[in-house]
Amino acid sequence: MRTRTWVLMGILTIPFLQFGGCLQQLRVPVEFALGGGLGIFAVEAGVPTQNRGTGSIGDAPVDPGSGSINIKPENVSVTPANNGSGKGTVNYQGGTLTITAWIAALDELETVCETGEEYGPFSVELNEANQPVSVEPSDITLSQNTIDLINGGQFSLCIEVISPIDGTVTIDALSFDLGL
Repeated sequence: MRTRTWVLMGILTIPFLQFGGCLQQLRVPVEFALGGGLGIFAVEAGVPTQNRGTGSIGDAPVDPGSGSINIKPENVSVTPANNGSGKGTVNYQGGTLTITAWIAALDELETVCETGEEYGPFSVELNEANQPVSVEPSDITLSQNTIDLINGGQFSLCIEVISPIDGTVTIDALSFDLGL
């Protein structure tokens, strides 16, 4: 009888242990749109270009306790500069575009690029037609300070782009994976 009791307790306990383990890895993807010109960069090859702004993740049913930031290749586009003929450049180049983000408190908008928590650089590999094909690293873990800023509402954001070609780089959104 004693063996049956232990077996029964084990069978009843296993689903709870498995569910508890899954709960710790639950991540909610959140797209942070870079509107208002924050995600549009007129770039010269090799010259860092920065944009600053403010934003918030929005209302969530639970404040996140952890998370990461990432950039999806489909959220990045590169348009080569006009070569004077009314058409974009015809030279295919490829190369690596780098993107770095900084996050700071709302009142640090003027200094966020120097004093914010730094995430990156993300290396965006471009094919010979200058289209993004991959991003490394795939994601970067957010610091507790950044999690606190996200939970507090609005924050300041700086994004820096260094392009291998002249033109326009557009980043539609940053992606956050937020967990409990």
